Amino acid sequence: MAARLLALAVFLPVSAVVFWFALVYTVHQGAMAVPDLRGSSVEEARAVVHDLGMDVEIEDPGLFSTSIPAGAVAVQRPHPGFQVKAGAKVTVRLSLGNERVSIPEIYGESLQSALRGLEQLGLPVGARVAVDGQAGPDQVIATGPPMATAVPPGTEVSLLVNATPRDDLWVMPSLMSRNVSLIRRFCSAHGLRLGQVHEVSYPGLSSGLVLRQYPPAGSPLSRSDIISVWVSR
Repeated sequence: MAARLLALAVFLPVSAVVFWFALVYTVHQGAMAVPDLRGSSVEEARAVVHDLGMDVEIEDPGLFSTSIPAGAVAVQRPHPGFQVKAGAKVTVRLSLGNERVSIPEIYGESLQSALRGLEQLGLPVGARVAVDGQAGPDQVIATGPPMATAVPPGTEVSLLVNATPRDDLWVMPSLMSRNVSLIRRFCSAHGLRLGQVHEVSYPGLSSGLVLRQYPPAGSPLSRSDIISVWVSR
């Protein structure tokens, strides 16, 4: 009886070990380790797995990476070293390179609006340069780097901002011999500034006719200029 128990005690562990090795052999028969494809180009990755009877499948979207060049394999599934059977697929996602953001199109926006837009994109504002007479008041007219340029997050963006509004220019028309009432209506209709009307005694002429003007006819004229006229009394 004791001999039988001893034999049974030896048989059971040995059987378990044999069964385990048989199971492992059966599971891993024909299996192979997935190679490490990270950093390889798509062509190189496909060549490697082809020799092992596997295939590569590209999954979108790609991933931004600071260590793996754009277009190379950034991550893979299954992981390197994982045991698979021949014919298995290795799914990869490609590197997009360093992350980039595009400097927004902020031409004509107010300075405050431009600052908010850049802050939302993680782009701090660098130098601010002010010019006059190039656009509306407090409007952004250029950036450095230029708008629509792709840059890494954190890139400083310099702004060129118009401080005072652009002063549109016209050619001063001749007002000579015209009635001052017409001159007033003309200036009011075109947003021009008519200053003091000087009355001059001029015998033989009807009252209210322009005898002299400033600026003279043909001169550049802006909305900020003051037009002065001398009229007959």
